[in-house]
Amino acid sequence: MRITDASVPAPAPAPCDSAVMGRDPMGRRDLVDEHEGSTRAHSRRFLPAALVAAVAAALGCPADDGAARIDAAAPVDAAAMAGASAAPSTAFDLQGNPVDPLAVADAEIVVLTFVTPDCPLSNRYAPELARIAASVPADRVAWWLVYPDPDVDAAQIEAHRREFALPGTPLRDPGHVLVARAFAVVTPEVAVFRRGGGTATLMYRGRIDDRVPEFGRARPEPTRRELVDGLDAVLAGRAVAVSSAKAVGCPIGDLR
Repeated sequence: MRITDASVPAPAPAPCDSAVMGRDPMGRRDLVDEHEGSTRAHSRRFLPAALVAAVAAALGCPADDGAARIDAAAPVDAAAMAGASAAPSTAFDLQGNPVDPLAVADAEIVVLTFVTPDCPLSNRYAPELARIAASVPADRVAWWLVYPDPDVDAAQIEAHRREFALPGTPLRDPGHVLVARAFAVVTPEVAVFRRGGGTATLMYRGRIDDRVPEFGRARPEPTRRELVDGLDAVLAGRAVAVSSAKAVGCPIGDLR
């Protein structure tokens, strides 16, 4: 079963046989670029074989050798989320200038989307992220694209954004300042903040939807859209019914 979104036209998925990974001399696997149907490295880091197998299984491709592993972000309690409001949130733009996206944004709502160029599941969500970003009022919602991998430079980020048409202003977070502020654990993962009174309060963090609810299982389309529901609630001034939901994806903790 492939991960697709019936609500938005997505690029035609590559056949699963294009997800056969090439090995390097150390036995690790290079990343398959499903967008172009070619095998290449998106960064200088090779993905562990187990992680590649896990993502391939989540996308509905036949399993190959090796035991698979994938990380999940557990929900964070409301008190911890509320306590994040006072923490500094400085990252860097692509020119190397420090930026606090929760302080400089004029919009009342700030969305942080955590992505990495070499995570197939993260890239697979690009069309859905673009659809959601286009559906909310730009004057009220500021969308930021956060890259937590310190080895990914500005040129790689620009190339990645163009290739997958990812929405938002890109930021580098090599020190994982925003990662800590948003309690992000994997990519893709999102955090929604509401600004007001000189602070930014974390309203929702976790997965985009439940398309891949757990390792090895994927739905043809999601049954829950936590990011959309959270944004709708904050925009309407309502309480967010689900403030956190575990995300499945590529571990951020390995990116040091």
